[in-house]
Amino acid sequence: MKKFLKENWFVAVIALFFVSISIYYAYDQNKDNLPAKTVNGKDVVATVDDVVFTADDLYDTMYKTYGKNQLFLAFYKGVIDSNVEVTSEMKDQINSSVSQTVSYYQTYYGYGIEYLNQLAKQYYGYNTFTEYVEYSIKSEKLYSTYIEEHVSDFVTDEFVEKNKPRVVSYCLIKMEDPNNPTDNDLSRLQAAKDAWSSEFNVDTFAEFAKKYSEDDSTASTGGVLGYVDVNSSLVDAFLQTALQLEENEVSDWIFDENYGYFLIKCDSTKYDDYKTDANFISTILSANENLSNEIIWKYAKDANVTFANDEIKDYIMEQLNVESED
Repeated sequence: MKKFLKENWFVAVIALFFVSISIYYAYDQNKDNLPAKTVNGKDVVATVDDVVFTADDLYDTMYKTYGKNQLFLAFYKGVIDSNVEVTSEMKDQINSSVSQTVSYYQTYYGYGIEYLNQLAKQYYGYNTFTEYVEYSIKSEKLYSTYIEEHVSDFVTDEFVEKNKPRVVSYCLIKMEDPNNPTDNDLSRLQAAKDAWSSEFNVDTFAEFAKKYSEDDSTASTGGVLGYVDVNSSLVDAFLQTALQLEENEVSDWIFDENYGYFLIKCDSTKYDDYKTDANFISTILSANENLSNEIIWKYAKDANVTFANDEIKDYIMEQLNVESED
């Protein structure tokens, strides 16, 4: 879970406040489409037992009861929804992420989806954990789109030299105590070494990893780890070796005292092969102060987002740390 939240930090920061304000945002964005009933010059949004509730009543209640932070989250989520289409591929990604996280929690902690739903609602404000994941993935898509449109500003020669971005795969022969391997450990390692030297090569590394890797999280996909760079949180021996490999180069067997033996392949150093990876996006956002906020503001303007009043607009801009172009 910690790894999941780290990869989706921006949504986590502001998600706490969403539920209580969503009704206000829905009204604000659709008020021009509602029946034009007014009382004393104020738009009517509801009538219950002859009691009239105006837009001003709704705003005052939400603003005073829940505060400005909810307005910012409503704005944020509205920008995401206005600019990111949920495709069938994205739905599959959302469902897969939820399924993997639930499986992890059930395996290691004995908790299921109900527990994750509770966390999502209590700590991040979403109705369900699935909704939390959805907005995490949608926000990554928005950032990715912007970065791709301005790639020359970010993926410079200096960036490549400093960060050594690449996509890697690996095969792991896992040992409970690598410093004191059992006969079975040594036998499995030798079998993998023999197979690699005689039956497989760089072009068939994926097949090799599927057959011999003992890392359940990557073996089924041919050992693909994905994007790594100098900022990646990986064991030192693994990371240092991976960063030294040229594209389509495979390392020697690398020993790690916590896991066992790794065989690492550099799949690609090309931008097109890692441009949508969440860890690459995180690297770019971390390296460029306030970029995530600037992206949100840019797409807000593109979507012609409007505000109920200048006070709300000023607060949103203050939180984003952006200046008006008006």
